[in-house]
Amino acid sequence: MTGATSSTINHVRALMKRIKAQGGFDAYCFGNMNLISAEVGRVRGEIPVEKGHLNAIGGTHGGWLSTLVDVGGSLAIASHGFTTTGVSTDLSVSFLAASGEGSSIVFDAQVLKMGRTLAYTRVDIFSNEKMIATGSHTKFVAKETAANPQ
Repeated sequence: MTGATSSTINHVRALMKRIKAQGGFDAYCFGNMNLISAEVGRVRGEIPVEKGHLNAIGGTHGGWLSTLVDVGGSLAIASHGFTTTGVSTDLSVSFLAASGEGSSIVFDAQVLKMGRTLAYTRVDIFSNEKMIATGSHTKFVAKETAANPQ
């Protein structure tokens, strides 16, 4: 791991620690998230699927996976050095396959474009090395980019 990558993952881990400490919805959904790697514009993580992440028929709940697209995209934006990540303007998820309790979810979140006012991200979600969902997430980041000129 290079110095820049080490610095980036430490920054993203610190942000995730603050999110977990706040105890809100993101902390409830992803309190057991393990960040695997981070570089500027890209974050990868892993989360075990637990009973509370399931829908009525025992599959991983689509709302939980959608929240992962939201949080994963936000963490990828944070990897640019931001301490806040703006507000969502658009989120879209395609569900490709099922997963269930006991499986391990791996996500790969990337910033596709970072503009002055909008950031565009893509989050791919895998279970047992099979892509189960992919999503796009757009966020309004004008205040963040103004506070953190690149």
